[in-house]
Amino acid sequence: MTSATGHDAEDTARVLLAEDDADFRALLAAELRRAGYEVDEASDGRELVQMLGTIMLTQYRKPAVIVTDICMPGASGMEVAEALSRVRSKIPIVLMTAFGDAETHAHAAQLGARVVLDKPFTVSLLCDVLARTISGRVT
Repeated sequence: MTSATGHDAEDTARVLLAEDDADFRALLAAELRRAGYEVDEASDGRELVQMLGTIMLTQYRKPAVIVTDICMPGASGMEVAEALSRVRSKIPIVLMTAFGDAETHAHAAQLGARVVLDKPFTVSLLCDVLARTISGRVT
């Protein structure tokens, strides 16, 4: 059986979603699941870092992509991108921000973020970005 993401059911793409706004995180997670993704959720930067530590050590529930807000308590999305860059992680990262000026976009790109989405954005845009990122069409 093929999911909406174009993957077989046993090969469904996993998204690690970090957003400190609980309502927005719930909305995104529900829509991503509806689109055929498996979604693991982190409520802030600290929880995201803990989840990534477990993933790096065990390779358990390794995501195809990380989607994280830039501004969160515990650790910012930029700090997470920088840490992933330092350990040469191959997990692509997509950042979300309500404060997306040119400097933020440039800094995110330097840290290896594949895309920075400026809030507000549509779920269809996020799904398109994820599909392209996972397939390797976004660099």
